[in-house]
Amino acid sequence: MIIENQAKELNGIEIECAHKIEIYCPSCKRDVDETELAAQKCNDCGTDLSEPEQHIAIAVTSVPVFGVTF
Repeated sequence: MIIENQAKELNGIEIECAHKIEIYCPSCKRDVDETELAAQKCNDCGTDLSEPEQHIAIAVTSVPVFGVTF
């Protein structure tokens, strides 16, 4: 299962970066879906999913800095 969260802003100031969370079975490393996560059991290997493996990717953007020296 992949959960994507967009960046959140407050008064034009970014307060939370956009990020993606991928949830996998800790035993067979297969991507789990919502029903497996709700049941807390992997359909392929039967492993308990109370603590699934999570991979988090954070997308960070910044404002380019321009400088001029004389």
